[in-house]
Amino acid sequence: MNTGLRCALTVGAVALLPLRGMLASPPSAGAASSSETRTVPLEVTVRGTVTDTGGTPLSNVQVVANGVNRAALTDERGRFVFRGLPAGTYHLDFVRIGFSSAHQVVTVPASGPEITVTVIMRVATVRLSSVNVTATPTGTDPLNVTQATVQLSGKELQRALSTSLGQTLAKEPGMATRFNGPMAATPVIRGLTGERVLVLQDGDRAGDLSSAAADHLNAVDPSTAERIEVIRGPASLLYGNNALGGVVNVISQDIPTTIPTRVTGYSLVQGESVTPGGVVNVGLTLPVSSTLAVTLRGGLRQFANMRVGGGAAQPNTNGNTQQFVLGSGYVGSRASVGVVFREMDFAYGLPHAAEDEAVRLDGVRRSLVLQSTLNTGWGALPSVRVDQTVQRYSHAEIEEDGAVGTRFRLNTQTTNITARTQWGRATGAVGAQGLFRQYAPVGDEAFTPAADNENVALFAYQELPLGLGRTEEHSPRLQLGARYDRFSIHTKPGLEAARFGEARTRTFDNVAASLGLSVPVAEGVSLTANGSRGFRAPAVEELYAQGFHAAVGTFDIGNPDLAAEKSTGLEVGLRAQTPRVFAQFGAYRNMIDDYVVPELMAFPALSTAPGVPVVTFVGRDALMHGVEGQIESKLVYRFVGGVMGDYVRATIRGTDESLPFIPAGRLGASLRYDSGRVSAGGDVRRVFAQSRVSGGEFDVPTDAYTMLDLNATWLFTVHGKQVHSMTFRVDNALDEQYRDATSRIKRFAFNPGRNAALVYKLLF
Repeated sequence: MNTGLRCALTVGAVALLPLRGMLASPPSAGAASSSETRTVPLEVTVRGTVTDTGGTPLSNVQVVANGVNRAALTDERGRFVFRGLPAGTYHLDFVRIGFSSAHQVVTVPASGPEITVTVIMRVATVRLSSVNVTATPTGTDPLNVTQATVQLSGKELQRALSTSLGQTLAKEPGMATRFNGPMAATPVIRGLTGERVLVLQDGDRAGDLSSAAADHLNAVDPSTAERIEVIRGPASLLYGNNALGGVVNVISQDIPTTIPTRVTGYSLVQGESVTPGGVVNVGLTLPVSSTLAVTLRGGLRQFANMRVGGGAAQPNTNGNTQQFVLGSGYVGSRASVGVVFREMDFAYGLPHAAEDEAVRLDGVRRSLVLQSTLNTGWGALPSVRVDQTVQRYSHAEIEEDGAVGTRFRLNTQTTNITARTQWGRATGAVGAQGLFRQYAPVGDEAFTPAADNENVALFAYQELPLGLGRTEEHSPRLQLGARYDRFSIHTKPGLEAARFGEARTRTFDNVAASLGLSVPVAEGVSLTANGSRGFRAPAVEELYAQGFHAAVGTFDIGNPDLAAEKSTGLEVGLRAQTPRVFAQFGAYRNMIDDYVVPELMAFPALSTAPGVPVVTFVGRDALMHGVEGQIESKLVYRFVGGVMGDYVRATIRGTDESLPFIPAGRLGASLRYDSGRVSAGGDVRRVFAQSRVSGGEFDVPTDAYTMLDLNATWLFTVHGKQVHSMTFRVDNALDEQYRDATSRIKRFAFNPGRNAALVYKLLF
């Protein structure tokens, strides 16, 4: 067993020992009476019924209990139940496609009679966000989050759903995609991507190599998502290394956290013309007993070569994926435990210049995830959650003649221990995290040595109402926290020692902090401000590369003396969320010390291939600042209109030198008819020219272009419990032939052309 895995399992076992003792030997009544904060944790049941404004029960409403990773689904009578919630106050969020999200505050005592709630949901026409579980360790109302957030679910997700995670999010303010083909298109947040943006699946790191190179995919399919949440801006406080730009969390609820009263599930079918083919996904949740449920998921995706503007096919851009998920969850009065196994197999080709050979990637990602929560019965520490993951990722890069150029293997283990806290009016969490990675490229074309990473961290977070409003819910809130990280990287050159040198170790220590304030200024409107300090340790490619990097067409030479990047982020924002208006505006300034940038060397003879640029990596002080915003509002009758825009400027501090591959500014507008059940409309975006580039052969200027997207959605319910949603879209209706400024292949390849897409989803 490797060292990282032993460390992860040891940390988890140590953490679970006291939990096992609590479960085996519950405290006696006498012991409880000797403490003011400890009580006998008896089961308190929270039941409820959800209806529409006419009193008709609503099935398939997702009910989220923030802060404890619990979600229930209403039955055909609109009923739901939570058993075994730890004592505390919860914001229950109610989400169903076609309806405005609803909120209900529930206070759960340590013991007592069951709690009953009744919730009325209204038909939605304006985009609304529900509870955000990614932005804070306790989950909170979006109006109280002090950083800019994005949430895609329901109709908004179906209108945006694409082949890759990056393309699905690209239309959101402050977001773009690093395009390297239909599969290899990863998210860009405020101009940052790759190693500076962290992708999660159900709150756990996705153990793939998408951050290492532009041609590697995010091994998380957006078609499996119930919703996608994004934190824009530095998020190192909660997630540590790799979160300077932000966090993307794909929430699929593969582990059941409540036990349904019937078999529930979904099916999704999607077809697209720009990548001819489609995807089929099916999921089931089966109750086995009153405390145990099992989940089954499966999906296939197949597509042909991508079409660009004008209809021409981009060679070598076809691909396929297969997915399988098996999970189970136990939910009791004292504890809940769930486990899930996921497998994703993939094969796809990469766009290439006419003079280059075609390369295909063939790989697999497997993961085993354990999530457990214990209700402690302590008033100050009501629950402890322990998550562990073991992941195996590998892919081979196959050349035109069928030979394997390089094989990549990545093993990842994580351990996260989070304890919720309650000190008077202050709520929060304290925790410890461990991340262990073993990376090994194999083959003559490998341009880095094998390396192990170890990252251990401690963090604390608190949210405090300041008591200045008419109620606690309408009071300004202070959010503050701190985090300590120790990150080490150890190279293992092995047989490649002659090329990469002897084994080397670098260790980075860092303290991160965050301070935020949200101030309600009117019903459903808040002002926010946030300051944060984060870091990113340099990657093995930046420290120890020595060879040709096919993904970017350069001969890379690492710099083993690089310092860690340290960011100071400041942002202010305005949020509004009412039945008639959704709005979010923000301005930010992110200063990153020792920002790692590639730099052309003056000695091209070092390259083994004539004419290939030779690149090393240097640390420069960078400044990134920008604005972003959107507003959507009911107009007249059933029409909804909106505008959006964003702009980011990124330079080396003290100079006018631009950072590479920065998104161009955008302005857009939308208009649609929306009755809640039927909607039809479109949006238009003007993307401006990007002439501020870093220069060189690859980061070339891009022209302005206009995008017109059209869409229509129909929602209907059958037998009171089957919810059907059908969306027809035409993306890039003008069939523009364009290049994005963030694309790593913009020198020789265009982005997708006109796309007619149909998305059908059934919930039952």
